[in-house]
Amino acid sequence: MKKPPAVTGANLENYASDWSLEEYSREEGLRPVEAELVTEFFPAPPARVLDLGCGAGRTTGDLARRGYEVVAIDLAPRLLEMARVRYPSLDFREMDATALEFEDASFDAVLFSYNGIDCIHPVASRRRAMAEAFRVLRPGGHFILSSHNVVGAIFSGGYFYLTGYWNAARFLVDQLGNRLATSGYLRYRDGGGVQYLYSAPPGRTVRQLENTGFEVVTLRGYRRDSSPGFIRRRVQHVHFVARKPSSP
Repeated sequence: MKKPPAVTGANLENYASDWSLEEYSREEGLRPVEAELVTEFFPAPPARVLDLGCGAGRTTGDLARRGYEVVAIDLAPRLLEMARVRYPSLDFREMDATALEFEDASFDAVLFSYNGIDCIHPVASRRRAMAEAFRVLRPGGHFILSSHNVVGAIFSGGYFYLTGYWNAARFLVDQLGNRLATSGYLRYRDGGGVQYLYSAPPGRTVRQLENTGFEVVTLRGYRRDSSPGFIRRRVQHVHFVARKPSSP
């Protein structure tokens, strides 16, 4: 397997920490907006689903319980080890989302949850991951992913929420000296360390998907908001549903 770019590799180190192992193995099951989108746009089980960036298996286990035939991949070995412990009967593989080892049109649906695609650097590799999802998806199939919205990250607390302004100010100060910010990669800190994650207005991700060949069907917020203006201004983590056309 080819070594990932330096920034992507540094991001992966975050997921090798004890904090990340505990944090990402605590939660189980699809989140409400994810479950809603899967129910609405994925074909009925036992369709074949590719779970990209599966981490410790939160989404994989739920998809399998729903009756889907799931193949799950990630590049974080410690999280994959935990996923295999939690769900020993499921198919977990260490694999790069930018170079999928699957045949063309071999999945009925693809999921890339919890902003996992934002870990991939640079933007060209992010686009390559989209192109790979497009390639392995059958015509008419849907790709569900989520991504950081930089405007929503600043104003998600609301315009009259003082703590929200404080958090936004700290976030902006944390970008000082971040040379990757001009290319859309902002600095985030958590208990696992520092990550540089792609963060841009949702329209950029829409254009990236459309340039790959997808038709963007809908955008949703974590609270299942669907108003484009509200999502653009107030939602920090935006969900995108993209469809591979049935014919060229």
